Amino acid sequence: MNRIYRCANTDPLGKLFQAGEYVHRQYDSETKEEGITGLNSFEKNAPEHIILFNAGLILDLRSDSERKEVLAQAWMAKSPGGKLETKIHSRDYQRKNGNVPTSNYNAQEFKRCVYRIDVLSPKRLFDYMSQNWITDPVPKAQYAFSAVFDTQKLHEMRMDVLNSKGIQGTYEAMLETSGEELFAALESITEFLENNYTGDVIVHCVQGKDRTGLVIMLCQAILGVDDATIVEDYHKSEKLLRKMEGSAAANTIASSQQMQVKGKLNKSFFSGSPEIAMISTLAFIREKRGSLHGYLDFIGFDASWRQRFVTVMDGDIKREGMVAVNIRSKL
Repeated sequence: MNRIYRCANTDPLGKLFQAGEYVHRQYDSETKEEGITGLNSFEKNAPEHIILFNAGLILDLRSDSERKEVLAQAWMAKSPGGKLETKIHSRDYQRKNGNVPTSNYNAQEFKRCVYRIDVLSPKRLFDYMSQNWITDPVPKAQYAFSAVFDTQKLHEMRMDVLNSKGIQGTYEAMLETSGEELFAALESITEFLENNYTGDVIVHCVQGKDRTGLVIMLCQAILGVDDATIVEDYHKSEKLLRKMEGSAAANTIASSQQMQVKGKLNKSFFSGSPEIAMISTLAFIREKRGSLHGYLDFIGFDASWRQRFVTVMDGDIKREGMVAVNIRSKL
């Protein structure tokens, strides 16, 4: 999608600035153009350049515990495209405004902004688990007892349930419990693009495939992208991760899937972006909400919002004279 990019963790950019290897613009009086100088010179289509120079809105979908704040602040404060301010999504803000779908992001307030939206809240995930996935009376009673008297047993039960549900189960929980956060992401993207004819939108989490994948999938659904293309685009993350990690990592993942340890999270179940995960997610949405647009209505991103998003995206394509492109950063 033109001007909308997805990527993984951006914290490593901070290491460039901590080491004093600054990237900066330099104006050439002869060519009347700006160039990039310094020890870390990136091509204009490189992920680092897009983030440091072009990004006007960066959606950080991680929880606070996943972020290395010192590194994040190092590159945000000294980004050569201009300092990035931080805005944090708050459900309290929605309640103060009549509990209607809204966010506390203002596209006109900041030239460049990192908007932090916690899409995968452990509390919401585990509440959803206890209410929807643990239904048999005996396990439900054990879960309730452990929640009060045995935190270690509670943790083990949670990990076993997560392993049984897999990555698509996590997507289901996010879709059902983080509608306010997903609305805030879509709203901020729309308002940024409406108010800025230049500047890119970056959407990221840790690996750029799960929380980020859901936001991008919803953007594609609004634009009428077909399921096959959505699934293919989502699956590119796994291909890239395997390429980066090498065949040895792939073999490790394959073997670990056969050696699940009871009571411990099998991270290999959640490490990729298999096609079946997105296929199952799209099927879940249609079964639960009737259609993708039905789900968007459910979270508040109704037909009027969707029309605004389509209009601004169409306008961008016409201005640029190019087709929509979606890339994943190597970061």
